[in-house]
Amino acid sequence: MLEELNIKNAALIKSAEIEFDKGLNVLSGETGAGKSMVIGSLTFVLGERASREFIRDGEDKAVVEAVFGSVSDAARQCAEGMGIDCSDGMLILQRTINRDGKTAGRINGVSVTASMLKNLSSKLVDIHSQHESHSLLNASKHIDILDRFCAPQINEKKRKLSELTERYRGVVSKLKSVSGDDDERQRRISLLEFRIDEIDKAGLKAGEEEELARRKKVLMASEKLIRQSRQCLELLYYGTGEVPSAADKTGDALKICGLMAASDQSISQVYENIDLAYSKLQEASEAIKDYLESISSDPDEINRLEERLDIIYSLKKKYGATIEEIIDSRNKAASELEFLNNSREIREKLSAEKEKLLKSIRSICSDMTGIRKSAAVSLQQEITSQLRDLEMKNAVFEICISQKDTFNQKGWDNVEFMISTNAGEGLKPLSKTASGGEMSRVMLGLKTVIAGNESIDTFVFDEIDTGISGKTASKVAEKMAFVSQGQQILCITHLPQIASMADKNLLITKIAENGKTVTQVGELDKNRRIHEVLRLMGSNETETAIKAAKEMIEYSDMKKNNIRKK
Repeated sequence: MLEELNIKNAALIKSAEIEFDKGLNVLSGETGAGKSMVIGSLTFVLGERASREFIRDGEDKAVVEAVFGSVSDAARQCAEGMGIDCSDGMLILQRTINRDGKTAGRINGVSVTASMLKNLSSKLVDIHSQHESHSLLNASKHIDILDRFCAPQINEKKRKLSELTERYRGVVSKLKSVSGDDDERQRRISLLEFRIDEIDKAGLKAGEEEELARRKKVLMASEKLIRQSRQCLELLYYGTGEVPSAADKTGDALKICGLMAASDQSISQVYENIDLAYSKLQEASEAIKDYLESISSDPDEINRLEERLDIIYSLKKKYGATIEEIIDSRNKAASELEFLNNSREIREKLSAEKEKLLKSIRSICSDMTGIRKSAAVSLQQEITSQLRDLEMKNAVFEICISQKDTFNQKGWDNVEFMISTNAGEGLKPLSKTASGGEMSRVMLGLKTVIAGNESIDTFVFDEIDTGISGKTASKVAEKMAFVSQGQQILCITHLPQIASMADKNLLITKIAENGKTVTQVGELDKNRRIHEVLRLMGSNETETAIKAAKEMIEYSDMKKNNIRKK
């Protein structure tokens, strides 16, 4: 639920820190005091558009922050899907707009786009006003509203249907790949056969290119390497003229040290070290001899290496950046070739599987239609009853379910809410029939019926009481009290019946401060609550009027307690 709304430099609001409670939160105040700006600030932080006029005169930017606690699983999963930690069940949404019109949003400190804010906010808040009632005006959402009333039975069918449609799409994709034009398929087969043959003839081996490049480098420097190898052998093993080799000198030193060790054992370690050095010199000399014999300066071998490397380079341009990628390309081509060569048999199997899946999908879709129609009968009766209880005496509400030509993971049903608000009128789509006040009462009636099935925790009703009074106003207040026992409601009102039913009253006032108008929001205590109800009643502060306001509040509290005990 929405716990706090912090507003800074938004229109007439210089600074406001508004705390909300569970249940019914009512905001009231004189016309023009800034009630709609509070809701406007909320819609702004939830991702809706705003212009530079939203910023308070003389300020560089406006900032709004909304704190939600104990959010629903749907909201938590949505946030985590955006990479936002919500393990503690808290979500803090913040949004800023600057004088240049640019906005910036954050969720739990993570920068997000306006669309991400809107996506998440759809799981947090549902806002209804005289001009907006998104869930009801958008016919595409009617099926979701009905399905919440059908849970959990419909959810299990959706889960199975989702699995089947995923498999169905995969089968259709494979079937398409083997059901194309025969000439095109034959051209593809010829291309794949050429690729496989070309790569196979090359006889590539992993690591071959690196070894060829190394060998070529050696051959290109063979004359220099031969000369340098011979010089090493002369210095280490053969010697030159009268100059002995390192091996000869080390051998002489070994003999002398052996004589010394015979007389003094303390020198024996030195003897062993020289002996080891002598052995290593001989090993190194033998290795250089072998290396010298391996070096070739044959130009034909260099040509053969270059030809082999050219073949590899040519294949790399066509099939991959490395030999491993070329071999992988060949293997994929072989798999596709096998698939195409067996396409007729595969096509028959896939067609049979497709029909089997379609049969199962149709069966589940039919079951879902049955579940929805059964629930719709009950739901439309209950909503019609609620509307009549809300003084829409001639209203008839109906849920129209029709079958589409296609299906998706929700089935094949079209669901649209229809209504007739006056006697003798035919049913028409809800969005084209109901007035703003009627639409709000329809939404309130709907929320009353499906309150226990809602996944959204907070509902906002912005002056839904326009055009109603008396008994109807009392009925609207009672419905709000009922819905608010399970969901949080924020309601802007001009009606004393609704204000007296509140769990928390917030008064919005407008004052002059340093020559500028400032909107303030404050919680009402018991005494101020009485005076606000009195103001909404339009009465002077006489003893009789004050008594009447007290009695209205006491009656509303009693009525609310009785409603919530049921």
